[in-house]
Amino acid sequence: MFAPFVALLLFAPAGSSPARDPVHPATRAYVGPREVALPPGADPGVAVDPTPSSAPDPGASTTPSTPPTADAHHEGERPSAPAMTRSADETLVRRVTRPGDSDVRRTWVVGGFVDASYVINSNSPDNHINRGMGTAPRSGEFGVPLAVAYIRHDADRREPWFLELALQVGPAATSLLAADPQPGGDASRLAGVNVWQHLGRANAGIRIPRARTEIGGGVFGTPISYWSFWAKDNWTYSTPWHLNAVPYVLMGLRVLQPIGRKWLLQAWVHNGWATYADINKAPSYLGGAIVEPVAGLHLGQFFHFGPEDTDIRARAWRMLSDTWMAFERGRFGLVAIADVMRERVTAQPGEPVAMYLAGAISPRVRVLERRGGRIAWWLAARGEAFWDRHGRIYGVDQLMGSAVASSDLRLFEFVQLRVEYRFDASTAPQGFFYRGAAVHDSDGGLAQQQHAVYIALIGTFEHWFGRRARSK
Repeated sequence: MFAPFVALLLFAPAGSSPARDPVHPATRAYVGPREVALPPGADPGVAVDPTPSSAPDPGASTTPSTPPTADAHHEGERPSAPAMTRSADETLVRRVTRPGDSDVRRTWVVGGFVDASYVINSNSPDNHINRGMGTAPRSGEFGVPLAVAYIRHDADRREPWFLELALQVGPAATSLLAADPQPGGDASRLAGVNVWQHLGRANAGIRIPRARTEIGGGVFGTPISYWSFWAKDNWTYSTPWHLNAVPYVLMGLRVLQPIGRKWLLQAWVHNGWATYADINKAPSYLGGAIVEPVAGLHLGQFFHFGPEDTDIRARAWRMLSDTWMAFERGRFGLVAIADVMRERVTAQPGEPVAMYLAGAISPRVRVLERRGGRIAWWLAARGEAFWDRHGRIYGVDQLMGSAVASSDLRLFEFVQLRVEYRFDASTAPQGFFYRGAAVHDSDGGLAQQQHAVYIALIGTFEHWFGRRARSK
């Protein structure tokens, strides 16, 4: 927790330039796990050239992981770090609804990150498992939950196609696929965690220029519940219960259709709920929209439905309503989420109707910015409630609550130092969290409460290339 004050002493010399607000979300374009600011009047539809158009700072890196702000793009100054959010969905509205060309564009990006962490768990389970936390599944030891390398090409009017490939490794990658189905049981082939765990993104597609329709297939990140499987992009390091409950990725076909300049409709046909393979012989479906009614405010509404068990009759379908709101302006931001899921479990005696209700709210504020944004300190919080009736998601009929206080110190555009405290509680009479020798779901002595401290050091890299000059 002393890191922000050390940074102040070391990197804030007298006479340093005053802090500037990060670029408004409405002026960002999608650049994978990060965002990039656009010059005023530029079209947000495609990737922007992250190299300042005028002479750069002699001491600046030529491959910044955090792209420059609109001011820096024009003045050749060192960029002010933008407030990183889940850009994959938030700024997708602007990228797809407003494709275009400017004088110079870069359409390819290559990057990666390493997420190294240590989790202190008050229950100190013998198996080191942080139950229910897919993005930070181990505790009581140093580890690398996730390391990712990716390359992506964004579609624009001159190159109306896109491609994305992200390779991943680490316990979080394995956890993501731990329950992936293997249809046919012992007779299954070429499926399961060993096949898919290292493939975080793998998709390709085309844009129909006049209609602005995007059609693609493969493995995509999901728009459900706003946040990301890549914890570095989230306001808090540990993920909420509602996010661990819904799909992080979807394998299938995706169609995006912009309506005007503020609406983006989405339609998906995919294999299933958080699975790469399909547990049955019928697909699942997702539909919804993201709208930007005013600058800085994004609203999302999605409906997921389809068979998620061996019974493919409509009466057994799982149905989810996902609603979220994200607002960010200047130093402040706020995200709120509400989810409702219903499913009749026909495979169980009596065919009970399982349900979960979830709600969360998360504010964030920037309390420090130095050296033109190269050093920035953000504080965030989150409160959440998750009711898992009949235990369809986490295996126990319970009401869970969590509270989070998080610090995110960003250094030199390439490094994040994150420290977070989290408290979780469960109403399950038998307990829910692994504790000591109680390391199986059915063991006695499971804990009803858990205190945890997350300490993470995340290094990132991102470089744009493929400069193309506009034809005269």
